[in-house]
Amino acid sequence: KLGTPGKVVSRVTVGDPPMEEVTFANGVRALVYANNAETGRVYVRVRFGRGYRALPSNTPTVAWAGDTALIASGIGDLNQGDLDQLTTGRRIGLDFDITDDAFVMNAQTTPADYQDNLTLMAAKIAYPRWDAAPVARAKAAMLAGYPALSSSPDGVLARDLERLLRDGDPRWGVPPVEEVQKLDAKNFRKLWEPLLKTGPIEVSVFGDVKDADEAIAAIAKSFGALPARKPGKDRSPDVRFPAHVASPVLRYHNGPDNQASAVIAWPTGAGLTDIAEARRLDVLAQVFSDRLFEQMRQAEGASYSPGVASSWPRGLPGGGRLMAVSQVAPANVPLFFSLARKIAADLAKTPVTADELERVKGPLQQSYARAATSSLFWLREMSGGTFDERRIDAVRRLGRDFGEVTPQVLQATAAKYLVPEKDWTLAVLPRKK
Repeated sequence: KLGTPGKVVSRVTVGDPPMEEVTFANGVRALVYANNAETGRVYVRVRFGRGYRALPSNTPTVAWAGDTALIASGIGDLNQGDLDQLTTGRRIGLDFDITDDAFVMNAQTTPADYQDNLTLMAAKIAYPRWDAAPVARAKAAMLAGYPALSSSPDGVLARDLERLLRDGDPRWGVPPVEEVQKLDAKNFRKLWEPLLKTGPIEVSVFGDVKDADEAIAAIAKSFGALPARKPGKDRSPDVRFPAHVASPVLRYHNGPDNQASAVIAWPTGAGLTDIAEARRLDVLAQVFSDRLFEQMRQAEGASYSPGVASSWPRGLPGGGRLMAVSQVAPANVPLFFSLARKIAADLAKTPVTADELERVKGPLQQSYARAATSSLFWLREMSGGTFDERRIDAVRRLGRDFGEVTPQVLQATAAKYLVPEKDWTLAVLPRKK
């Protein structure tokens, strides 16, 4: 039982398309977008707490096991097997993730099931069960998977890259074996129990519901009925990008001796103060990617598929980067770095042509236009907007931001960020047998 349904103290219409933003007496906030663009689908997302901001950056934790063990630990007197029986034949889910500034539960459900899905999620926060078995399984699975992480360049990147790109911050990446071995049910609960109890809650219901009133009533009976929460603390809001290195950082894999990977990255920005900059970097990354692909293909007949992407965290004040990565033959690692730096220098020196820019902007704008027909797109873009209205404003100006990217703007963006003295490089090479 979750208590008396919460009272609505504020309800306003926000965004375009219009959505309902609701605040309940206990401090829970909600976004509701009732639409039938995808018949029979309802997306539910619950953001709570502070996410990576609530975890320490100077010492390892067992947060990595949350994805596997937190949800599977059960609710109240019910273990995972009991919950599976209760939900048999229904579309009810409970996925978990950690984001920059919130812990997140997600579900894709149905008009018939979403209200009970909300109850399930609220009960997980109000009455968490601390079953030791899922924690033990998470530990065993991580230890069993370690050999595979060393068996290929991609495995090594999956294990180490995110932590390296944040200057060794233990909140990201796969933990070392010795840290995994320390995991037990006691220290798992010690970390997660207070994180479930503190920090703001935002509930989003997007999709094929009867109407906004029905969804708001369902949220009132579930999350609106919870006790008011303590605010929670930001333990580690800052994120560091690694210092420039004259020679690439080296890692080694145990796989085929004709495979290697190379990474080059530049620090960029983060936050919501200038989200237009993030869109300019998206365009720049695509131009960079097209050029790198073409030049890698032409150079010595190398048949690789390099990629370039921009990452601009919205919930942290740092950690943004523009990164190029490719699998290459070991002998071609220097070639990759040489071509990437040459392209970066040219983008900073010379404006792209109008035709090249349009070849990139057109597909990007079309991709966003197609995605905008989905409730999931709006859910992703609007998440967190009830606590920071800049997220909602960022959605409104999406088309305008892309439209304002010109060759001169793109050149200035490249010159600002693609600075040779700030790049960071990594090479994953075959281990000598």
